[in-house]
Amino acid sequence: MVDNVYLLIFYGVVLLLVLVASFLLFYIRNQSVVWKQKRQLQETQLAQQKELLNAVIDSQEMERKRIGQDLHDEIGGTLSAIKLMLNALKRQIPVEHVETLTDAKELIDKMIVDVRHISHDLSPPGLSVFGLFPTVDAFVTLINNTGQIKITMSQVGDVEALRLPEKTALALFRVLTQLVDNTIKHAQATAISISFQLAEKLSISYQDNGTGFDLEVLSKRGGIGMQNIQSRLQMVNAEYQINTAPGKGFNVEIELDYDQK
Repeated sequence: MVDNVYLLIFYGVVLLLVLVASFLLFYIRNQSVVWKQKRQLQETQLAQQKELLNAVIDSQEMERKRIGQDLHDEIGGTLSAIKLMLNALKRQIPVEHVETLTDAKELIDKMIVDVRHISHDLSPPGLSVFGLFPTVDAFVTLINNTGQIKITMSQVGDVEALRLPEKTALALFRVLTQLVDNTIKHAQATAISISFQLAEKLSISYQDNGTGFDLEVLSKRGGIGMQNIQSRLQMVNAEYQINTAPGKGFNVEIELDYDQK
């Protein structure tokens, strides 16, 4: 009788353990399914956000291109016509007004150059023809000519021959011009260095000697300039690392698989 009781207790314990194990297995399996569904949902949301971002940036670039062409063709052409009219008028006005006319022509010349620079910045024509490095180099030359700051560029590997997809090249060009703009406006820097290295991946290093900043504080404030930079890099699947601190300057390291389509 006692043996039967012990046997019943043993079977009861075994049954209880089987039930507990079954419950744990069911719980773990259910949690795995839930976690997988959450991950799929997150991936779907990220993909949708990326598609939306691509659409917004594409729309912005189309508008930039349209405005740049209008500036170059309409405004630039009108200014050139006015300059020709002033040249014709120069032979007909009194000598005492010639100096004023000359000043007006010089001002128009400056406006023509400014319009050309703005239109090229809005829609850089060199990207599709010459590639990323020469286009950035031309932009750097323009900035150096202003005397606002000294920018140096360097390359390792045949970066000039690299031809990236148009969207990728344009995104990187926008990132670098935005970085230069941020440095000039906010960093109180005297020098910027931009280096390109082509190996298994395309690496771009941007460094200034400015005041630097607290990246965490800026992220909480929602700095639009840095958000645009990060969004464009994410759009082309570029890896990046930002290094900065108050009094330490600003540095960003960018890596891109340049074989991507």
